[in-house]
Amino acid sequence: MRDTQSDDPFLDTAQAAEHLNYSKSALEYWRCRGIGPRFYKTAGRVRYRKSDLDAWMNAGLVETRG
Repeated sequence: MRDTQSDDPFLDTAQAAEHLNYSKSALEYWRCRGIGPRFYKTAGRVRYRKSDLDAWMNAGLVETRG
């Protein structure tokens, strides 16, 4: 059985920003606007799943015709 916690860890805002190569303030702005990646908020702490960050980036993929 796979350990899903280690396969898909929760990241804080700084870690998520680093993973996406964006600033923390960009993630905070998107969160307020409701346009960024999915996140979890528990006890006042914001966390992102790595898989949700990857899915959000992949949703923006635009394939060009060559």
